[in-house]
Amino acid sequence: MNRILKKLAVAALPMSLAAGCSDFLTGGELDTDPNRPLEPGSPNQLFVATQSAYWFNSTSEAVRAISMWMQQMAGTDRQYQSLALYDYVESEFDTPWIYVYGGGGLVDARKLQTLVAADKLYLGVAQLLEAMHLGHAADWWGDVPYAEAFTDQITPKLDPQLEVYAALQAQIDKAIVNISGGGQGPGAADLSYGGNSARWLALAHTLKARYYLHVAERDASAYAKAKAEAALGISSAAGTYSAVFSGSAGEENPWHQFVVRERTGYIKTGSTLVDTMKARNDPRLSSYFALNDRGVYQGAPQGAAFGPQFSDLSVGRRASGFDQPLVSFEENLLIWAEAAYRTGDEATALQKLNQERALYGIAPVVAAGPELLRQIMTEKYIALFQNAEVWSDWKRTCLPALTPAAGFSIIPARFYYPTSERQTNPNVPVLSGQPLRNPNDPANPGCDSQN
Repeated sequence: MNRILKKLAVAALPMSLAAGCSDFLTGGELDTDPNRPLEPGSPNQLFVATQSAYWFNSTSEAVRAISMWMQQMAGTDRQYQSLALYDYVESEFDTPWIYVYGGGGLVDARKLQTLVAADKLYLGVAQLLEAMHLGHAADWWGDVPYAEAFTDQITPKLDPQLEVYAALQAQIDKAIVNISGGGQGPGAADLSYGGNSARWLALAHTLKARYYLHVAERDASAYAKAKAEAALGISSAAGTYSAVFSGSAGEENPWHQFVVRERTGYIKTGSTLVDTMKARNDPRLSSYFALNDRGVYQGAPQGAAFGPQFSDLSVGRRASGFDQPLVSFEENLLIWAEAAYRTGDEATALQKLNQERALYGIAPVVAAGPELLRQIMTEKYIALFQNAEVWSDWKRTCLPALTPAAGFSIIPARFYYPTSERQTNPNVPVLSGQPLRNPNDPANPGCDSQN
């Protein structure tokens, strides 16, 4: 955020004032600090920075925690055992906050927009990336800075979460107009879509559908809006928006960095997801997980100690060059299915559910009423493995039915605000004053024992 940049500038003042007293060691390159450039970088540099920051935030520590709380993965060693059991400190998620608000996040997305204003396609893509970063903030922390995030306000206020979602939708609407307006776009710098405007446009509609679901507990009309947007969203596997990793040093998938290179054994596959897939004979089991030391797939319960009896991620999923799906064709179909169900269109709901299952050769299901919703959400829980969206789905629907870790009665429903932000912004409440739920997640009589 701007206050971070200002503090860096203030810290540099004594050095600059001292230098002003003498012309010794001045001139040419000696007057240039490469760590504090006066000009923003090229559009493509900013595009790569902000998209890479979104990719990292969507595949690293925040998502690892969510995957454990949603019992897709399990913490099995050291601090990850504690984190899986909901024991974490206020500073646990400082880094995800920085990736949203710091350089590479919203700051660079907004700078990019000023540089590419004449290129409508590029402008629309930059606007959409801003909305995507903001979506993480609203999803994970609830009330967050936005209106004052790009102003001279050093201690920006927290905007109400539902207002942030509304602003996010308005931002995507602007992006849709501009993406449709022509231009060169990011071209080869865009490793996901290669600057393909049709794919960015479909992604924008799927994201609108996703975020409408996030407010549906507060606004029942959001389901109809989500259904309409999904109909315009990602329409094939080729349109899936993925984080692209070359596998080279510094360009590895963060899951690989964590489970292979840095923290082997800290996190294993979770028993809830593994057992759910085994019970269904789900063909994705081998693409998600590896066989254990006994030649079978076995997940760990939360808090279990590391051991070879628990399966790792599959070779493919833990590869350094695995391209992680972030917004997929499967998600769009299942958003469509749930939104259709919620609006009384069970025929479409069933058709979209079975269309998604057919992508993996899974036989169609016949279901109606609450069982149809359960099937949709279970399918989405599996299809969106390693995706933070599973947390939002579960908080809204309580599906699948998750039992908190042994000895606990609730599963975390939001992140604490980071220590670094609370200590410098008085608008951020102290830990004891923070809510257990975000505003879009009201008490749900159907799963209060879980959430």
